[in-house]
Amino acid sequence: MNLDQAKVGTRVKSNVEFCSVPLGTQGVIDEDYGTGVMVAWDLSDQPLPAEYRKYDGRPAIASGLLRDGFDKAKELKFLDVV
Repeated sequence: MNLDQAKVGTRVKSNVEFCSVPLGTQGVIDEDYGTGVMVAWDLSDQPLPAEYRKYDGRPAIASGLLRDGFDKAKELKFLDVV
């Protein structure tokens, strides 16, 4: 994935395995915080709400979403656009 593709609402998949996120798991970039983006993962036991595209500001404990941050300069290589 390149910087131009790292936009809120973009559907992505992991091209490496992360803790609690298997290889190939899909998710949505739901927040841009300047130096990085957050991905909300669409997990089989924690699916994203239908048409989910943007973080609503609720704490993870309230939303039930698993989210991970990715530095734009160093970590976008771990994601592919779907």
